[in-house]
Amino acid sequence: MTTAMRERVLIVLVCGLCYLNFGGGAFHYDDFHSLVENPHIRTLANMPIFFADPSAFSADAEKKMYRPLLLVSYAVQYALHGYEPLGFLLGNLLLHIAASLLIGALAGQILGDRQAAFFSALFFAAHPLAGEPVNYISSRSESLAACCYLATLLLAMRGRRTGALVFYGVGLLVKSVVLTAPALLWLYDRWLGDERRPWSHYLPYAIVAGGYLALISYNRFLGGALAAPVRDTATQLLTQLKALSYYIYLIAMPWRLNVEHQFFEADSYADAAVVAGAGLLASLAWLAWLGRGKLPGMVLCWSAVVLLPTTVMPLNMIVNERRLYLVLACLALGAGYLARRLDRRWQWAWLLCAVGLCLQRNPVWQSELVLWQDAVEKAPEMYRAQANLGKALQLEGRNEEALAVYQRAIAIDDRQADALNNVATLYHLKGDVDQAIPWYLQALERNPQLEEVHQNLADAYAKLGANDKAIAAYRRALAIESGKGDIWSNYGLLLYETGDIAAATQAYEKAIELLPEQAEPYNNLANIYVDNGDYSRAETLYLEALRLIPQQSGQILANLGDLYQLMGDFAAGRSRLGEAIDLMPTHADWHFRLGRLERKAGQAVAAKAAFSRAIALDGEHARARVEMAELLGESQAWQPAVGEYRQALMVRPDYSRAWFGLATALDTIGDVQGAIAAYREFLSAWPNQDQRARDAQARISALVGGP
Repeated sequence: MTTAMRERVLIVLVCGLCYLNFGGGAFHYDDFHSLVENPHIRTLANMPIFFADPSAFSADAEKKMYRPLLLVSYAVQYALHGYEPLGFLLGNLLLHIAASLLIGALAGQILGDRQAAFFSALFFAAHPLAGEPVNYISSRSESLAACCYLATLLLAMRGRRTGALVFYGVGLLVKSVVLTAPALLWLYDRWLGDERRPWSHYLPYAIVAGGYLALISYNRFLGGALAAPVRDTATQLLTQLKALSYYIYLIAMPWRLNVEHQFFEADSYADAAVVAGAGLLASLAWLAWLGRGKLPGMVLCWSAVVLLPTTVMPLNMIVNERRLYLVLACLALGAGYLARRLDRRWQWAWLLCAVGLCLQRNPVWQSELVLWQDAVEKAPEMYRAQANLGKALQLEGRNEEALAVYQRAIAIDDRQADALNNVATLYHLKGDVDQAIPWYLQALERNPQLEEVHQNLADAYAKLGANDKAIAAYRRALAIESGKGDIWSNYGLLLYETGDIAAATQAYEKAIELLPEQAEPYNNLANIYVDNGDYSRAETLYLEALRLIPQQSGQILANLGDLYQLMGDFAAGRSRLGEAIDLMPTHADWHFRLGRLERKAGQAVAAKAAFSRAIALDGEHARARVEMAELLGESQAWQPAVGEYRQALMVRPDYSRAWFGLATALDTIGDVQGAIAAYREFLSAWPNQDQRARDAQARISALVGGP
């Protein structure tokens, strides 16, 4: 094995050692909307969409981004191993290894010193600030873009411009920060290269960049990103002046790392941190000027260039560690340059410390709860840290603790809507809808464009029976975002319950169009076709729903069983209900439905056994008791039938079918007064003037006027 190969193997081993204990990790933060909840990445057939539609980036249309090759990497891995976090994290680690090897090659090209290049690669591989792009799946955008960026520089410096242009274009389809790569090439050519190239040499890069900008303008991503900046330009620049010294601190002393640093906007030119940042920037600019034509000046300029996009563009997070990934790549060149002047023992000592810090930090990423507990401990005044800790506690079922944390988040910043919505959701889940609704309304005061909150509010109104308000809230949600299938599905259910069958059908059809891989809208639409007597269409929809969730399909199997009963195919119905019971043997309603089928099939013994099992599992199953009572009456067992009817009425005092059955049974056994009272209760509970009502009135007249 050659020396160069041994060094590459050692770089790979150091990367592996640094992340030896990431242990499979978990999904975090942006991973949920862009990966876990994103239906677009679940089929490779959607890959062409990634290159055309920025909204494919996320399950939340408001969080659209144009990063098609990042989505391709997600889709390929999902096809290989589904939602297994370890697989995605290993993908991140491989990208970090690739970036580290590219740093070694680039440093060798620039420094012309194999040992210095080797240390550059080790510096980058082991620096703890690289931990976020490895442990946090969504930070893959940084490492994948960095690989393209570094490959562009390396190939260009080796005179392979076609390859460099290819990687430049590919990198732009990962993240727009790659736009700055030609500026680094120009600086290199002017300061360290063998010749000064004419401007025409860089024209192909400008053409590729122009094509990319035209593309993101055409698909409306660029306009959307610029339309509503999160802070004004002056505040952004003052804040990033303050951030400069903080970034230098993190690079030099990376032992108090955090997913959410306690760092606030600057609001004044007189802010001491802003003044200090301005002084530091001036000093670095002066040093870069003094070092022009030499590597130290080059490193400073390169670092400034790669930070420029996030310095100018206002982003939600003021500072974060992953933005420093490419900066580390630049600084790694400087580290290799300085390593030539340091004793090798100091290099290995630094490497051991860096590996130790990585191993110490990795376990924080093991779960959302641990990550945000660490964030709150280090940054207790940050709203996002508190809000995300509350969400993590909520997902763990620790709702009271979550409620307290959400309250702390609201105390920090009551302008934000998400914590208010989450408080409302906690009350909603507890069944306290009256308490939840005011919190939903407060959330909408802060941000009336949150369709999720309108949907939650609609669900709450529906639970209260305030159907008009619920329908209005669903319509507002759909006016904001008509592309969310779950809103259409819930809206359809409410329309169905209120009797607007035509509108419910349209809503379910829209939900199926948007959520073709979710079973619920298929099942609900099938229920409508059953009501309309279109059994063939209903069967097709039930079977499609069953195909989508074969392991969690009790309700669908039971519905199929009922459908086959209506179709007269008792064997098929019996089989489907048996499957439902096998899945959930303690579910009383499935036994009740089986009993109902057996009764219709003329199998009285089997029907009684099924009803008995339903009653044993749920003593308050009134319908099972009434069906059992009717069977007992058919076999002339009137006294036990009376007992079952009375038990059913204790559960449902307005159950008209039970009152009629009880009246008939009492009438049969000669309990005149009891029968009269039961017939009258039936008439008060049964509003229809049909044959049954007329029979009850006739029997009352006969019993009252009898001897």
